[in-house]
Amino acid sequence: MPINQIEELCNFALIADKEARSDLSGGYIVSENDYTSNFTGALRRIINTNSTTGLSASSHLLSPVDERLSGCDATIFITSNDHFKIATFEAKYPRISNLNYTWDYAQTSTGLSHFSDQLERQKRFAGLHAIFEMFYCEFPFGAQPSYMQKEVSSCVWHEDAVQFDAARAKPKQVWSSNDLMNLLNGGNHQIDHILREVCSCSRGKAKKLFGDLPTIAREFSIYGSILHISAQQQ
Repeated sequence: MPINQIEELCNFALIADKEARSDLSGGYIVSENDYTSNFTGALRRIINTNSTTGLSASSHLLSPVDERLSGCDATIFITSNDHFKIATFEAKYPRISNLNYTWDYAQTSTGLSHFSDQLERQKRFAGLHAIFEMFYCEFPFGAQPSYMQKEVSSCVWHEDAVQFDAARAKPKQVWSSNDLMNLLNGGNHQIDHILREVCSCSRGKAKKLFGDLPTIAREFSIYGSILHISAQQQ
């Protein structure tokens, strides 16, 4: 993508995440799925209403809607110059303001961490997809813990979360709020940083388009909620 389209997309994504964060802190969003839907919907509307560089966006829900396939909640599918990039993310709403809230849990079949299992399942897509974890924050702007972003969500690259999990005293055991704090203290990013690296080809792999979105989705197992961002050349 040309630099002007990359910067416009990154700026719009930052605004969309800030809007969703504002709604979450105001009590208008109640779950991580609700936040994800509001964030991607806001980004779609902002792009289609305000782009001056040739960006357009559309939303898709492709069956089967089964997060267990990839360990991710949603996909941002970007097309430009007859190529595409895939960015997928797992959303978490850890409710840091609730000291007694348990955001991770043990899986019934293995007793191991659900989040660690999601990280493990994401590995099969890591060679092509740009994968990241997105942690939502319900605090008002500026009142969040020091290890979280001031106005938006806190994002961590998949490989960094995997490395942190492996280095824990008890890898793949249920994550605590203290584990999350240490992960985010080790470094986290705003959504504009994530998309800038994706669009500049620092993360993920560009592939040549070979069909419509459902065809590509079947090939690369990117079902569920998809935001398609098209970058037309002007």
